[in-house]
Parts: sequence; C-alpha cells; structure tokens
Amino acid sequence: MTTTVEPRLPPIRPLPPQHRPHMSGGGGATPAQWRWSGVPRRGDPRLPFAAILTAYVVMGTLWLGFNRSPAQVLLTVAAGCTLDMLLHYVLRERALLVPLSAYISALSIAILLNYAHDDFLLFFPIFLTIGSKYLFTVGGKHHFNPSLFGVAGTLLLAGHLISAAPAYQWGGSWAMSAFIVSAALALFVFRIGRGWLIASFLVFYALQTGLRAWIMRAHLPPEMLFLGTLTSPPFYLFTFFMLTDPKTSPRTPRVQVGVALAIVLVDLVLHKFESVFTFFYAAFAVAWARFLWLHACRLVAAWRHRASAAPRFASFDILASPTVRASGALAALALVGGAAYHGLIRPHVALGDAGFELREISWRESGIHVTMDPRALDLPDPRLRHISKWLLSVGASAEGADVNGDGLVDLLLTSPLAVAGDRVQLYLNRGDFRFERVPVPSLALLSGNPADVGLASGALFLDYDGDGDQDLLVLVSFGQPRLLSNRLRETGMLSFTDVTDRAGMPAYVVSVAANALDFDRDGNTDLLIANAMNPILDQYPDSTRLSIFRLPEPAFPGDRRMFHFMHNGWHNADNGARNVLLRNRGDGTFESIDVGRAGMPETHWSLAVGTGDLNGDGWTDLYIASDFGHDDLYLNEGGRFRRVEGRLFGDVGRDTYKGMNSSIADFDGDGRLDVYVSNVHHALQAEGSLLWMNRGSRANATPDLRDEASSQGALNEDRFGWGAGVGDLANTGVVDIVQANGMVDDRFDRRDDGCPDYWYVNHKLMQAPSEIHTYADMWGDLRGRCIYPDEQRRVYLNRGPGAHPRFTDVAELVGLGNGDNSRGVALADLDNDGRLDVVIANQHGGPSLYRNVPTTSSAANRWVGVRLVGNGRSCGRDALGSRVTLGDSGARTQIREVQAANGFSSQHDTRIHFGLGVTARDSVKVRVRWCGGPEQTYSLITNRYQTVAEGQ
Repeated sequence: MTTTVEPRLPPIRPLPPQHRPHMSGGGGATPAQWRWSGVPRRGDPRLPFAAILTAYVVMGTLWLGFNRSPAQVLLTVAAGCTLDMLLHYVLRERALLVPLSAYISALSIAILLNYAHDDFLLFFPIFLTIGSKYLFTVGGKHHFNPSLFGVAGTLLLAGHLISAAPAYQWGGSWAMSAFIVSAALALFVFRIGRGWLIASFLVFYALQTGLRAWIMRAHLPPEMLFLGTLTSPPFYLFTFFMLTDPKTSPRTPRVQVGVALAIVLVDLVLHKFESVFTFFYAAFAVAWARFLWLHACRLVAAWRHRASAAPRFASFDILASPTVRASGALAALALVGGAAYHGLIRPHVALGDAGFELREISWRESGIHVTMDPRALDLPDPRLRHISKWLLSVGASAEGADVNGDGLVDLLLTSPLAVAGDRVQLYLNRGDFRFERVPVPSLALLSGNPADVGLASGALFLDYDGDGDQDLLVLVSFGQPRLLSNRLRETGMLSFTDVTDRAGMPAYVVSVAANALDFDRDGNTDLLIANAMNPILDQYPDSTRLSIFRLPEPAFPGDRRMFHFMHNGWHNADNGARNVLLRNRGDGTFESIDVGRAGMPETHWSLAVGTGDLNGDGWTDLYIASDFGHDDLYLNEGGRFRRVEGRLFGDVGRDTYKGMNSSIADFDGDGRLDVYVSNVHHALQAEGSLLWMNRGSRANATPDLRDEASSQGALNEDRFGWGAGVGDLANTGVVDIVQANGMVDDRFDRRDDGCPDYWYVNHKLMQAPSEIHTYADMWGDLRGRCIYPDEQRRVYLNRGPGAHPRFTDVAELVGLGNGDNSRGVALADLDNDGRLDVVIANQHGGPSLYRNVPTTSSAANRWVGVRLVGNGRSCGRDALGSRVTLGDSGARTQIREVQAANGFSSQHDTRIHFGLGVTARDSVKVRVRWCGGPEQTYSLITNRYQTVAEGQ
C-alpha cells in the first residue's frame, strides 16, 4: 500500500473552489440543495476492489478465524465512512460524499489491525486513516494511501494496545493466497496499469528474501522463509492491493520500478532491526520521503518563478488554508476522543494504599530452595534442541494442602528445569513461613531419565479414597501420571504409597492440568486429566507415542513423521488429544469414561481446567482453557456434558486466543460465578485476557457470559500471561487477581548480549499453512533468544461495585514489582492469620513466596474461614462442589465454592475464605449448599478458621 504520485510536478495554481473558505452569503450550498459528490462511475476500479475485500472479510469472520465479529467490522466501516463524509462536507465542499474510498480503507483496517476486544480503540486507526486524506496532500490530492497511514501510524503510536492482526488468522494457505492473487488479477490489477510495480516488487523481494534466507540459514530453514512468505495472504494483499492504490502509486513504469526497489531496500534495512512489520514501515517511509521531496520541489519552483506569497503558500499544502482548517478539525476530534477514552473508557486510577503489602520471603528464611540445572535444555532429543526452550516452557507449579493434618498449608513444587532430585519437592509448613523438605520415596521414579518416565509437570492434592487425608496426583508430560495414597489416617504418620496401576491411571499423557470434581454427584471424587498435546504421533500406522526426549528414528530417507506434533493452527488448533475423564468407583479405583459419549469430544490443547456451577443448577461445570484456539465451556447436565459455543467471534467458545488459565470466582458480588482466562497481549498477539462476566442464565440454563476484560481493567496488556490466583487479598469482601507473566529468557543458553527476539525469526512460520508449521524441524532456532522474558506480574485490586474500571493494577504499590518467567500462582493462608499469602512458581528459577501484611487502612478488616467436610456418602469428605453464600441476595452477596484447583499450574487453599471489611460483627451467617444438594445455615465466628461437617 505504497503512496506515490507522478514524478512530474503539478503546476502551481490557486486553490480550487472546493478548497476555498466558505464565505457567508457566498456560493455554499443550502440544506435544500443537497447533492452527492464522489459517485463512482461504471468501470471505477474501486468497485471490484471493494467487492474483493468484502468477500474476504465475510470469509474471515465466518470461516477463517478473524478475531473480529461482524458487529465490530460494521462499526469500523461505519466510523470510517461517517468521518470521511463529515470531513469532506466541512473541509472541501458542501456535498454528501459517497464514501467508497473510506469503505475500502475501513475494511482494510478491520482486516489489518487487532485491538484486543476493546471496540473504542478502533476509532484511533480510523481517525489516522481518514484524517490523513485531508491533512497530507500534494496539489490538492491526498498523498498517503489512507490504510497504510492508518496501519503504520497506529503501530508506531498506539503501543501494544493495538497491533497488526495476528498473521495466523489470515487463513494462511495456498488456496487463500491463490484466491487473493487471482481475484486481484481478474478484477483489479490489469485495469489500473500497475503491472511494472507489481512485477518489479515481486522480483526484488524474491532476491531480498533469498539474501535473508542465506544470512539466517543458521536460525531458520531457508525454505521456511520462502514458504512462509509465498503462502501468506498478507503478502499478497500488500502486493496486489495496497501497493497498487491507483490514487497514491506512480503511473509511469520507471517510477514504479524505482518505488518498488526503494521499498524493498528499506524493508531489508528494517530487517536488520528485527522488525516484524517491515511491509508497512517500509512503504510508509518511502511515502514520507516522496511527500517531503515533492513539497521541497514545489517550494523551489515557486521561489524560482518569484511567485506571490498566496500561490506559493497554496502550493505547500501543509500551510495552505484547507490544511490549516483540517489540522484544527482533526486536533479537536483528537482532543475529544482522547479525553473520552482516558476519562470514561480507560481512566487512570492512582491509589495511595491497596490495603496490604506482599513482602517477599527469601529461600534462606523459608527453607524452600530449588537448584536449577543449566543443562536441562539438553534433555530433549538432539533433533529438537533448537526449540527445547519452547517445548520445556511449562510445568513449574505450586500446590498447597494440609497433608499432615496439623492445620497448616503445606506446599508441593514441580520444577521441570531443576536438577533431577529437585523436580518434585514436598515441603511441610512448620509455622512462621518456615518450611521443611520431606522425602517422598514414591516420587523417586520421577527423578529418572525423562525419556523413560516423562517429566513431572504439575500436581493435584485430593482425597480420592474418602478417608479424610490428602492424596497426591503428580502430573507427567510424556509419561504416566502417578497417584500416591496418603497413609496418614491409616498409620497416624505421613507417608505415601504409589497406587498408580491399581487405581487405573492412564498409561500415557502429555499433561500440565488436572482437576477433581464429583461430576455425577455420587459422593466420590472423580478426576479430569487434560492433555496439552497429543501423546500419539499421528502419522504412524501404529500407536507410536510422542516423547520429545526420544523421537523415533527415520524409517526411510526423508522420513519426517516424528516431527509432526506441533499445533496445526495458531487460533484454532484441534490436533491435541481428548482429555481423560476418570470416574471414581468408590473402591479406590477409577473407570475411564468415553469423553466423546460424555459430551467432551474436543481435541484442543488444554492447559487449565476450572470447575464451578456456572448456571446455578447444582451440577459442577467445566471451563477448559485451550492454547492456540477455542476454549471449552462444558455444562454439566446430570452427569453428561454439553459444550457451549456462540455463533460469532467474541462469544464464549468462539475465542481465537491462547487460553493459559481458568480461574472461576464471583468477581462482581452478584451471586454468580465468573471466569477469568489469562492470555498473551503483545505486538504480534494483542489479544489480552478474557473476563467472562456471568449475567445470568437463559431459558435453556446456559449462562450468559460476556467478555468484559477491557472495560473492567483486567486485560493484562503488554504481558505474556500465565496463571492467575484469585482471592480477597485485603479482606474487603471482593475477589482480587494475582497474574503471572513472562515467557522465556536466555539464562540457560545465553549467546549474545540483549537476547534478541525469537518472533522475528519465527514470524514467517506463523504465517505459513499448518502443513508446514506442524513440523517441529521447520521451526526457527530459539537458542539464545527470548520471548517476552522476565515480565512484571500484576496484582489486580478489585475496587468493588460502582468502580470503573473495577480492577486496578497495584503490583508496584504492594511490592510485587519484580519480574520473572512465572507460571502458577497459589493463594493460601500459610500462617493462619486470615490473610491470603502468595506463592508463584517460576519456570526458570525457584518459587517466589510472599507474605500478605495488612496496611493501616485494612488492619481492622475482619474475615472468616471455614473448612467443609461432607458426609462421605452423597457428598465426598472434601465437599468438592459445595457452595457457601455469605450475606443477602444482591450486591452484598459473597459466594465461594469448594474447588480442588482454580487456575493454571497451581492449587490454592481449599478452605473457604471471606473478607468482611470493618463493619462485620463477631459472627456471621452463611448458607452451605452441600455438593449441589441440601442447604444448611451456620453461624460462624469471625477472625478464625473453623470446620463444619455436613449434618451438624
């Protein structure tokens, strides 16, 4: 979408009538004389151009996975057309403009940019796009291609709130590229005389790509660079549509070739800075150079001819009267829009006191120490070590439970990149934030060779046998998960026995997530183990297991089947595996349920499993966060599940994001459970977290979930989000969020200073079809490179009803300003003082432990804690799925459900904790709905934990 004009300078002439100021009583049209301007004639090349873009947008929103809903596209188009008509009427001529050009430009913006489900943000690129037509002109005509100006200007000015649309959501395939090219050639290109521009650009760019492929041969397979470009619809949209805009591109072959060469050369220079938006920036830079050059030539020509002041200034459009008036009008719009956005939509909120501080406890104080293994990235098969850091980027977790029955929450930690003996550690809580590591002989197996036993990648405490103590499930990637029975009740001493085979655990999984629930309400604790990847290599005729630590050897020359296991889409991956649903028989064994018949046949890349009764019918539902595509909301309908999926992007089940976390809690105090899903929000993926607010149930008992992350202030912008812990940190009666961030750094494989960005290397892979990027050997070399490393965590303080936005990041204020590559976040009251403390698991280092200390403003806030014990028959002893309600219905209601786990790679304190504020009395009334069944009312004493048994 380059913007050029004829090299021949237009003659200096007075302003045309439509650019002259309207004089009172002059020739301006009256309301009774409305007329239309810019009506397209038959054969106007804009008409087929608009038709092609319209068809592409329709296909994108309905089938290709564009992260845009039809309503958002229509809003973008309406805003562009309206602004163009308004500015034309005010600044050019008193006529109603047919905004065909604005329609095309706005559609381009809807395709090219991504604004993280915040509709108000779309007005900024539209403002730049349409405004450039009236402000930057040469000889009375706009110089910059509007879409190019809008895209490049937005990327430069808007930070990461707006980014280029994710390359993988273009439907990257040979078929789609062929559609774009053939449609352009048949309907558009031959009619505008830009053949030299297209042909020369393609030749120059092919030569440039060959040069870059040779330079980058050590980082990326050369064919990947070519294939990623030649199969990329954005490349062809740029070449055949944006670059060739007939109003802003050169007409003569000589200048067309020169402009093509200039763009390719600037593009090459930008690659030296590892830019991933080189198309836009290169064309933008060339257009600016031509713009300044043309105006300089016009000024020189005017000076040489000793023209009068008026014509001379009229020739320099920036100082001409229409430009001055355009500047004023656009400045006014910018001020109004900026004030509205920062004052109403995203106001800045500064707090002097959050009500608490998080004081870090060092490993020397706590006794919790993990020794990392600098050679851990050499564990995978040598053929995969170029992406070891990606394949081993998850698995650090923190789980809390009282395993020895002393009333204090103990901790279990998994650290895949630690030395073998520290990959799984159990620490007993000895009080006052001092912990003692205790050996668990049954876990010694997981210290062996990962190629033989897999790698520990998470854990879950649960009472699977109903004897009242906490058993342990250790998740494994590329191996068999291990189930350990706690013998505390039987022997009076803490010890674990491996019952994996006897209990019926699955033989082989690739899992970082599991949760416990009683899905059929028979009183026994069932298990759902999620698969993050397909444990089976799908191109082999037999069931050949995938182990990244030992790939199969090639069976014939050119055999690459062992590499075919990466996700088959960046926004709709479905080549994972079905999750594993295990029904507890009640005799210490589990029965594997056919998840397809149970209503969960999906094969997404599942990373987190959240549980909660989202529609209030007494049955525990599931929200499973999926990487690289759609999340899965499963409603439990009497022991069988129904997946909920909306019709359009933006509806639940139709997101195209990277779901990393599933935290279920009532964030707005309306008595209904909501869902927080963390996600990535960066230059190539400005998507952001999802905050599904539950607005009630429809007639079929389907919860009405609406994403309000942006408006509620919980978008987690400019971060690579992972786990999130939820709980009332200041005892104010509302639920806060602690968000972990950061992907990978180079502390294990440092090669250069500065740790260059991996996405520059892998950008073309993201644009390539799935038949290319599903092969691991086609991925760029990640060694020595970073992906958004060591990012600051967030602490989203919930400011309660009526606050806008509801959440405010107070991480710096409360002492959580440092960063890392964090994964799981566990909230647990480790010292039983009524304050939720924080444990954060870090992928490349030991865990971070924080003590929650009240500040003056919240020191007097009361709280109440309760541990529920079911009757062991209709409701399991751990009372999973039981709901506790505090307060009256309405805004003052607080609800909590007993959940085994809530988040990603973490397990919180399963005791129910309520903050009460300063107005609470010495006792409070709560209603307990036991495991979805009968309800009882209890009186609880504040400022202490107490145990309530069903039937008391």
